[in-house]
Amino acid sequence: MRSDVTFNSEELRELLNLWYMNIKLKKVQAAEKLKTEVSEQLAKGEANDDVVKLALLIHSRHHILCKNYSEAEKLISQVEGFSPYLKEEHLYYLHLFKGMYLYSTKDYYNAIEEYGEVESYLGYIQDEIEKAEFFDLFASALYYLDYTNRSAIYAEKAIYIYQLYPAYERKLTRAKILIALNYIDMGEFDLAEEYLHSALQDRNAMNDEMVKVSIYHNLGLLYERKRLYGAATRYLKKVLPHQDFENYLSTLYMLTSISFDEEKFENAIKYYQLGMDYIGQETDRDYYWKFKILYSRYIDKDEYINVLTDAVDYFKGKKRFFETQICADELATFYSNERDFERANHFYRLALGNHNNIVMFHSRR
Repeated sequence: MRSDVTFNSEELRELLNLWYMNIKLKKVQAAEKLKTEVSEQLAKGEANDDVVKLALLIHSRHHILCKNYSEAEKLISQVEGFSPYLKEEHLYYLHLFKGMYLYSTKDYYNAIEEYGEVESYLGYIQDEIEKAEFFDLFASALYYLDYTNRSAIYAEKAIYIYQLYPAYERKLTRAKILIALNYIDMGEFDLAEEYLHSALQDRNAMNDEMVKVSIYHNLGLLYERKRLYGAATRYLKKVLPHQDFENYLSTLYMLTSISFDEEKFENAIKYYQLGMDYIGQETDRDYYWKFKILYSRYIDKDEYINVLTDAVDYFKGKKRFFETQICADELATFYSNERDFERANHFYRLALGNHNNIVMFHSRR
């Protein structure tokens, strides 16, 4: 938060800054205590309107931390009602926290819209780490929706700042991984490899097993994309003991795909079954369809076209541009070869309808 924001009292200024800092550090208990102290100060009725608005905004960020999304939305809407009277500092935090709220509730497209509004107010923020964290958030949201080139730009901005502050090495490592993933999607494999191996040498990667696991997973992804299956499998197998890893399903999917591609069907079936069992626990529908497509392509071939058709409906509904295009393109080719031109044209149109998104923003999936 800006250190030069004008508050009614020094005590309240310090409390608001401390509260926001503890929220960003995810120190829930300390943040709860500071929230109470801020409420007590505000109850005295001595704070001016600008301070009250900032406190409401920080309180909404506190609710996001605690996953109280409905309460966060209420406070954000309350501050939005003051829009004609908000100063630039208020508008910065309003758009930032609204973007975080929307991203947390999986409204990714509108989250990106809000983050886009934040940029015009960055000049009013003096804290460089605050800026880096915004770039990091924006890059993550863009990457999630396959806006690869833009995501890489913002990740680079975050890296530039983080590397100047040794205390933020953990965030620097995360940003290196993120930009590497974008470079993988763009086919810039040498740059991706450089960033991932650099991240692997960071102190926190050496000390934190899950950070290391994440890098192993992404090195596996890199080498799988390069079709260096031996290297990919070697790194991906390092992830297998860690079922709590957030991208564990992706690891299993890549191992399944590689095994099928290498005609190691026994291994492929083993990884496929592990993946489907894991999906049963996590109810991840994206990977349900990805595994089903793989299985029907190599094993249950009579059902392959039906599975692809159902997958297109699913991915289209979820606005997964890349997957929709890939599946629709394959269906169009199939029906064209079958001389069923009506269906072929339908799927060609569907594939081309997503073409601009894929060309401009190559999918990470």
